[in-house]
Amino acid sequence: MRFVKIDPADNTRAICGHPGWFTGDTPDEPRLLTEDELVALGFGLKVVDEAPDYDPVTQTRTVAPIDEWETSETTASVKYVVGERSLEDVRASTLAKLADRRWSAETGGIIFGGVPVKTDRESASKLTAAYIKADKDAGYSIPNWKVAEGVFVTLTAATIIATGDAVTAHVQACFDREAALTAEILAAETPADLAAIDLESGWPG
Repeated sequence: MRFVKIDPADNTRAICGHPGWFTGDTPDEPRLLTEDELVALGFGLKVVDEAPDYDPVTQTRTVAPIDEWETSETTASVKYVVGERSLEDVRASTLAKLADRRWSAETGGIIFGGVPVKTDRESASKLTAAYIKADKDAGYSIPNWKVAEGVFVTLTAATIIATGDAVTAHVQACFDREAALTAEILAAETPADLAAIDLESGWPG
């Protein structure tokens, strides 16, 4: 519960919560006063908060100063201001979303040879270390390489190298996709053009 209290001395407004006032049908059954009861007692005006729809990609939505809220005898309605975001603002946020999407695809893992392979930075680092050893020693192998909870596989030198190459190709494909979408974002001429760019499709996985 939120209320707007108006100081009669200078007409300033302030938001406050429920004062914790109780009443009850009997002294043994107290209950918190309802919003309407508090309004009737003159505690304050009940806040009506109905946010308008807006497009978060191309628009901003902010709450206007409390002095601009419309009031009636019992309510104070929150006023929202919907504005248009600048092209560069939308472009910057779109590029940030793209970077997050690339990261998600890059580290989301792949299936290679019917086996799930993790592609997060830590797993890739471990695979790189094994790759270096396998590249120098054809007889090198890893008897137990964890690919999932409770699942281990044996990796030969050839498998390690092939898996490492697959992970490298996956990571590069993710950056290639990001580069292609970045070019589209930089070429966009309006916020609507940016909103129309599909950041979700075309990723390797």
